[in-house]
Amino acid sequence: MSLFNVYPLNPIAITKALGSRVWDDKGQEYLDMYGGHAVISIGHTQSHWVKRIEDQLHQIAFYSNSVIMPIQEELAKAINDISGKKDFQLFLCNSGAEANENALKLASFHTGRKKIIAFKKSFHGRTSLAVAATDNPSIVAPVNETDNIIFLPLNDIAALEACFKQNE
Repeated sequence: MSLFNVYPLNPIAITKALGSRVWDDKGQEYLDMYGGHAVISIGHTQSHWVKRIEDQLHQIAFYSNSVIMPIQEELAKAINDISGKKDFQLFLCNSGAEANENALKLASFHTGRKKIIAFKKSFHGRTSLAVAATDNPSIVAPVNETDNIIFLPLNDIAALEACFKQNE
């Protein structure tokens, strides 16, 4: 079985990473300027997070949000303490796509509106609404097509203002 062609592959096999550096299968070291996906902006194999993840895995790796999870309560309190924002509800997600999907839904629930402005050449994820708001027809399945997404050029203020006027 072959891997699904998600992105064009660069001809490099990364086998190790630490901080801002990665190594390939031949031992060649690179400064990782990719930025990448997900939440790796803290650096690869950051010792504090490796230990925290290991400790948590020895306790419980995952359980449903249908029960009280003390670690989630701790996170909400820490975010509250750091941000100073007390009037919020924390919605935990496992990916950027899920976060974008739910942010769009929450905005629609709050405003009652259906239309979404997205920018050309943008990528928001591969879940239903996130992929519909992604400007790449090759990854948008017919089931994801919608007339509720308006694509505009990035940094075109006149186009944005015209869109707002037209859709008031």
